[in-house]
Amino acid sequence: MSLSRIPRRLVHHRCCLTTHSNSPPTVDSALETISQRNPSLNAFVTSRVPAELAETAVADGPLKGWPVGIKANIATVSNSDTDVTSCGSHALQSYKSPFQATVVDALERAGAVVMGKTNMDEFGMGSKNTYSIYGPARNPHTSESQDKDSCQIYDCSPGGSSGGSAAAVASNMCRAALGSDTGGSVRLPAAWCGIVGFKPSYGRISRYGLVPYGSSLDTVGIMARSVQDVQQVFQAVSRPDTRDMTCMTESLRSRINTGSQSRPWAARLLSQNNIEAEKPLAGIRIGIPRECWVEELSASALDAWKQGAERLSALGCEIVAVSLPHLPNALPAYYTLALAEASSNLARYDGVRYGLRKEPGNRGPKELGASRKYAETRSQGLGAEVQRRILLGTYVMSDAACRHFYLPSQRIRRVIQTEFDSVFALPNALSSEAFEKTLLDWASGGRSAGVDALLFPTATDTAPPLLEGREENTAASYVNDVMTVPANLAGIPAISVPVGHKDRMPIGLQLAAQYGDDELLLQIARYLGA
Repeated sequence: MSLSRIPRRLVHHRCCLTTHSNSPPTVDSALETISQRNPSLNAFVTSRVPAELAETAVADGPLKGWPVGIKANIATVSNSDTDVTSCGSHALQSYKSPFQATVVDALERAGAVVMGKTNMDEFGMGSKNTYSIYGPARNPHTSESQDKDSCQIYDCSPGGSSGGSAAAVASNMCRAALGSDTGGSVRLPAAWCGIVGFKPSYGRISRYGLVPYGSSLDTVGIMARSVQDVQQVFQAVSRPDTRDMTCMTESLRSRINTGSQSRPWAARLLSQNNIEAEKPLAGIRIGIPRECWVEELSASALDAWKQGAERLSALGCEIVAVSLPHLPNALPAYYTLALAEASSNLARYDGVRYGLRKEPGNRGPKELGASRKYAETRSQGLGAEVQRRILLGTYVMSDAACRHFYLPSQRIRRVIQTEFDSVFALPNALSSEAFEKTLLDWASGGRSAGVDALLFPTATDTAPPLLEGREENTAASYVNDVMTVPANLAGIPAISVPVGHKDRMPIGLQLAAQYGDDELLLQIARYLGA
């Protein structure tokens, strides 16, 4: 969808939507909020009716009674005819999944109540939630017009591709929501909507039931109003799953936990024991990546970055500069690899097994009928941006282009992973020799030279407005992911936390940690956003 097709909407009396309630939403209050605010925000694309929710048995668990939203590319099963797993695409507009995602099962076992499916860019391909068959979702926060002669206020993008989940959480339509993060699709919307967005380590949460975009990059992410809520959801859904071959095994999780607890300075924070009131983060070392100081970074994002570092320092952290020399290559490497994987993953939408099916007219040789059916189905079922990425990915995987683009991008990805490993104090649990050696050093009282987490902006600026008559610059829109894709390439956990505002629009900062060090990352994040 072109931005020129998005109607310019003057917002009246929307300020109340950005007011954070002191009490978390219940199922009843969430239903009321959805009925009042969803028509303007377009956050939920399907929602369950009160009668259906009344018949739902709620489990007695740690999330009992929590209303949650589920991104439209995560499979759910219910008796409702409108409960479709559409991925925001015509290709799957009427698709009802025969099975439910592992992560949704885990939420329901913990007592959460699924309120419905949230809006998204088609198949997760976008950073502004404008590529959706349901129309764009809108940010609950509003921006003042740039016209000096006008005091009008206009809609802003909630970010993408999980923009519907972010807008739903930010406007109290649900207490938490699930999204998918392939290159920042949870963290960018969280930053632009002023909420917390968490991308766990690759494999921490099962991907069974998540419609794939880039299989080696996709991660189920969590959105909520506070880090504490994110932690509770994470603890409920972070489980091994034999149905997902990329999900962490119990033995790997145990190995990681042993390593995390072996750091005396980190063990105190993880256990919440003997923490001084004024210096709760004493002993924690935070790295500031030099390469994240990019030309596109706005003054407001830079100021928030500096203030975030000062806050952590005041709480006892040691702030040091670190270098990740190949980080500037992350964005082109990411788009090369992600689009190559997307071209393969989306080949299944051919109209034969499920989804939209279109029949071509009786034209041309009879033996070309099948090819015309595929072409007609994919041309009408897939949007312009998805088709663009499939074509680019198919080209990247061609013989000559594979040698010139795909294979070098894989090498760059490995170099970036190695550079992240080199700056963290905790070694990568997948590297057995280094991991065991470091644990022995810590047992003898040593302290690694590396850092415990990295701090850098989530986005280069605040959310852009959705204005009529502006054609989207596709290449420029890809730059929105410049701060978020490195964590996906390396498979490490990262979290965006709201830290301030510019012209009434939220600003988020991002923390990242070593592969598997999710718990420590969440504990540090609690203090960054306090």
